[in-house]
Amino acid sequence: MVSVIVPVYNAAAYLAPCVDSVLAQSMEDWELILVDDGSTDESPALCDAYAAKDARVRVLHRAPGGVADAVAAGIEAAQGDILGFVDADDWVDPDWFAELLHALETHGADIIEGQFVNEIFSGDTQRTMGSRRTGVTCWEGLEDLKRLAEEYMLSFRYDGVPDKPDRPLTYAKWDKLYRRDLLQKALPWYDGRLSLGEDAVLNAAAVSLAEKVVTAPTTAKYHHRILSGSVSHRSGEEELARIGAVYEALRKVAEDFNMDKNAVLAFVGSMVHARVYRAAGRADLSMAQRRALVKNFHDGAPAGALTRYAAARGDMATRVFYRLLDMGFTGLCVRIAAAMAGKGAGA
Repeated sequence: MVSVIVPVYNAAAYLAPCVDSVLAQSMEDWELILVDDGSTDESPALCDAYAAKDARVRVLHRAPGGVADAVAAGIEAAQGDILGFVDADDWVDPDWFAELLHALETHGADIIEGQFVNEIFSGDTQRTMGSRRTGVTCWEGLEDLKRLAEEYMLSFRYDGVPDKPDRPLTYAKWDKLYRRDLLQKALPWYDGRLSLGEDAVLNAAAVSLAEKVVTAPTTAKYHHRILSGSVSHRSGEEELARIGAVYEALRKVAEDFNMDKNAVLAFVGSMVHARVYRAAGRADLSMAQRRALVKNFHDGAPAGALTRYAAARGDMATRVFYRLLDMGFTGLCVRIAAAMAGKGAGA
């Protein structure tokens, strides 16, 4: 049986299409676990209504603990031998889980990754960007999987691009199926308090514990909703604290599985890099405010993270950009980043 886990927090606006797409699956033997993480909208009632109509749907109502904690609760409650995930605002094609399950069993994999589509919504418009797997790729054996875990972090880009040829695995858990016992073994490295990067920690630990990981070009797709133009209003200190928690969790994985710690630094540097560029392009802030925010992210990043990210990215422009920041040319770097983001530098 496949257990499909959906963490739910104030998702009433999107929950029905998500759940309906799971109920429409062609796969026969499955259960759906809706983990309500203390929602304050209509989500709890919607979850209960689905459970009342279909015995395959179970609802876990919990006090708010965050998405990582909700995922862990779903993993622990699952009754299936195979686990899959859907975000509460996403949806899947009718054959999605059947195709993934067939591929997982055919290849004898512990983790299988399929194809997905980013559904990008901006105002009244919608566009799609899809993953581009063209063949089956397998990793197995201790050294091969250790290298995969390192490449997973080294190749990651917080740049909005859904897939690249040099990216061995995507960042997410929702485009994959996992054997339940594997994820249960990975839970000690999965910090339920994480509010950022939780998928990276889960995948890094799971890949390190796996015997075989496979990516496959599935015909059915996972549809990942992205609301373009949303802006985080967390302070720089809050964002750095969240990134720091990811860094500590991934560093623990790297230490326990003898991985290259530079891969962890590069991954975390990618997160900081994204925030540097977003801060530079904030049209709602003055130039002085943008300079201060960019400097805050640069100075507060884990030591070596941005340098390792620039090296992993491999382009001279990024290396020069962070060299200039290191030298104190914050205003120039803000204008460069804003121009590259297409936002304009402003004043």
